Amino acid sequence: MLTLLNMIKTAETNPVKYECEFCKREFAKEATVFKHICQYKHRWVERDKKGNRIGFQAWLQFYTRNSTSKKNRTVEEFIKSPYYNAFVKFGNYCAEINAISVSRFIDWLLKEQIKIDTWCQDSVYTKFLIAYTRIEDPMDAIVRSIETTIKLAETESIQSHDCLRYGNVNRICYAITAGKISPWLLYQSDSGTTFLSNLTSDNVSMILDYINPEQWAIKFKRYPEIAAEVKALLRAGGY
Repeated sequence: MLTLLNMIKTAETNPVKYECEFCKREFAKEATVFKHICQYKHRWVERDKKGNRIGFQAWLQFYTRNSTSKKNRTVEEFIKSPYYNAFVKFGNYCAEINAISVSRFIDWLLKEQIKIDTWCQDSVYTKFLIAYTRIEDPMDAIVRSIETTIKLAETESIQSHDCLRYGNVNRICYAITAGKISPWLLYQSDSGTTFLSNLTSDNVSMILDYINPEQWAIKFKRYPEIAAEVKALLRAGGY
């Protein structure tokens, strides 16, 4: 009986504490823990947002390239990383611009040793786009381009294969600068070559860096069989 009384007295003088699993702060009531929002808990709650997921993926690729450790890193480690804000900012940037091939973009940034505080600059993404679209798989480029023409055509109530013939020129040029319409489509389709030949000087200036005629002519000459396959595919689709 004495032992039981001692236990009761101990419990009264040392009440149970409820701890936040993220910041380790203690609370007297369990309900208070549920209501409590610290910086790390807030990051955990937002972990599934698109920008946060991209930021986490970038953080993982960063450590894979810059660490010899085989340890699998976790979201819990990410939310406590001193680089968390920088990577999430990058993730939100990619989500906002709907960046293409984000994983390749991250690889390129790391390979080129671009400083992380400049990852969200449009000029940096433009350099990546120009470099990537020249080496990507032609079929990936065509799939993305056709998907883009479908979306653009829907807004103008025209057939997708007529997008380059009758679509809004400015929107199409913007899609080219965003990497959504590839030179593979522009140079290997009848509608694409006609589109390019009808552009104004201002339009040409806008997209020239993305469709460099000399470099793409060399590429098509180097891979004639692939170019012929793409041309036949686009012709069959009415492009």
